[in-house]
Amino acid sequence: MAKEKETDYEVTTGNVFAALGREKSDELLARAKLLDQVGSLIKNSGLSQQEVAKKLGITQPKVSMLVTGCLSEFSTDSLLHYLSILGCEVEIRIKKPRSRIGIFRHKGCIAVC
Repeated sequence: MAKEKETDYEVTTGNVFAALGREKSDELLARAKLLDQVGSLIKNSGLSQQEVAKKLGITQPKVSMLVTGCLSEFSTDSLLHYLSILGCEVEIRIKKPRSRIGIFRHKGCIAVC
């Protein structure tokens, strides 16, 4: 009989940062999605990291961090800037609370679609 392996992980759906109990999990997930898009565009560009670095105005090691997904190295602003340089149209949509009473009553969310 085959012995069942014990798992050292838990499968989750949704926001992995929330599942890990991280503060500002919505913001972290949004930033991770932006970073993923930047990294994918760079990988699929056919350009060397040195060429990409020159176009983005950063160093080649920073390009390597973008491609390998070093989330802590990049702000949301930087990632949005890189997406713009890479030719993406980035839209930010804000949905206001339905009434003045709704302000501060419920926390909103941040999402990248």
